[in-house]
Amino acid sequence: MWIALVAAAAVSQQQAAQDLPRAHLEDLSEAQRSAFLEVASDIFNYAGCQDTLAKCLAADVKDPHALREASLVHEFAREDFPPTVITQAVERYYASFEARHRVKVRTDNCPMLGSAGARIVIAEFSDYQCPHCAASAPNLRELVEKLEKGKARLCFKYFPWPAHARARIAAACAEYARGKGKFWEWSDFVFAHQDALEDANLKQYADGLGLNGDEMLKEVYAARFDASVESHIREGTALGVQSTPTLYVAGREHVLPLRPFYLKLSVEDELEWQKARGFAFDKKAKALSRKK
Repeated sequence: MWIALVAAAAVSQQQAAQDLPRAHLEDLSEAQRSAFLEVASDIFNYAGCQDTLAKCLAADVKDPHALREASLVHEFAREDFPPTVITQAVERYYASFEARHRVKVRTDNCPMLGSAGARIVIAEFSDYQCPHCAASAPNLRELVEKLEKGKARLCFKYFPWPAHARARIAAACAEYARGKGKFWEWSDFVFAHQDALEDANLKQYADGLGLNGDEMLKEVYAARFDASVESHIREGTALGVQSTPTLYVAGREHVLPLRPFYLKLSVEDELEWQKARGFAFDKKAKALSRKK
């Protein structure tokens, strides 16, 4: 859960423009600009300019990634996160790109949303009774169908918690709907009605989508879909999933808020990472390391 807290002393736009000429902070309040300046003066730039983010935002520095990192700090500051939280979140985000933090997630056993040729696969472990999963569902759909259309696609993984008594049944019903070509319609409808998931409700939802509700429940209770749901649960457990929704972007855990700005940035940074096989700074640092 990302909770915003109000930050620090005021910084005028004139002072911000003088100290950080390449940063665009006009839409921030004075306190928010202060938070941005504090973070930028403390945090390291994770690309070509090998200095603090603040120094990499000087007028004579051309590193484009500093602007991308600045946009991340800007968004956190705009949402009134305090500087310490912003610094920790940004450092954790860039650290997540390292190979040692990536995991292998199967993408051949899940419903997919988005262009088949998209390079970035986002695997989401989700629970149909989880309110945070319901809240993030529209953002993920917007990401793969609009914001990053053709670049990213979504792989849905079932991860029903034992405390949610109806989540596993809803997941099995989703497998039935998947077999009938109605998975995403089913998923959207169940998230919109997750407080009413008794058998009678599920039958009604299935019938409303043009499915056979009676047949669905019969097959669900005959355990026809248990193996598919269980395979996702075992995979998520092995990966260490501790909450839902948990997302993996090309095997990298998404550690930012599940809102459009952060999701889009994460995909675009992943594309840059894959194209360059690491951010520019990482490549330079390795080269310098080999010379020593």
